[in-house]
Amino acid sequence: MQLSVPPLFRRWRGVNVFTRHAIVLFALGILLLGSTVGGHLLGAFAQSSCARGDASYNVRFGDTLSAIAARYRMSWQSLASYNHLANANLIYPGQLICVPIKGSNGGGGGSGGSGGSGGTGGSHQYYVNLARQDALNVGFSPDIFVRQINQESGFNPSAVSPAGAIGIAQFMPATASSLGINPWNPVQSLQGASRLMANYVQQYGGDVAKALAAYNAGPGAVQRAVSLGGAGWRNFLPAETQNYIRVILG
Repeated sequence: MQLSVPPLFRRWRGVNVFTRHAIVLFALGILLLGSTVGGHLLGAFAQSSCARGDASYNVRFGDTLSAIAARYRMSWQSLASYNHLANANLIYPGQLICVPIKGSNGGGGGSGGSGGSGGTGGSHQYYVNLARQDALNVGFSPDIFVRQINQESGFNPSAVSPAGAIGIAQFMPATASSLGINPWNPVQSLQGASRLMANYVQQYGGDVAKALAAYNAGPGAVQRAVSLGGAGWRNFLPAETQNYIRVILG
């Protein structure tokens, strides 16, 4: 049985070697240009603001996270943790890397814990910067989030409340478990707290006061207060939660 050769292949065989090479090189050039432009576009769309006081670095071709970290005299593990990079090898041209300048010298990458297993060593300023970045990442106010965590624990990863709330974000063990985080780990806790606050803000139609009340006393307490007080719902919250909102929002 004789197989027919498609017309395109017959034409290709008729092209001289020089022209074939030129076509192949042209195609490779198009692919390379596409990857370059695509990388820059991806970086542009992926960029977000860094926290106040941070340095920002735009990744260039050939950069590695280790080299960027060395430039700022910190470990690549700290830099990966601060920027929430699941795979430190996957950075791309145009990507924005945020670098905590104050109190960042290797703080976020250590394995030593404070007050429990899985903790991550770091200075107060490091955690403040981390909280601001986490809030920015989820679209929540960094200033409010910093005041909230300061009210919760004073940015102390070892804090334990009389009621049993744990860590820098003061999660109850059941809440931490439902969020899939280790409450003793300040990096995980700040990420979890910022996501939870962003969800509450969305749930309550942008009402930050209700989101704070839900974080402090639980959504059930907010629902009860609104049912009893209507527009004056804050007066029907526990006194501790009323003060919590007042301190954070002013």
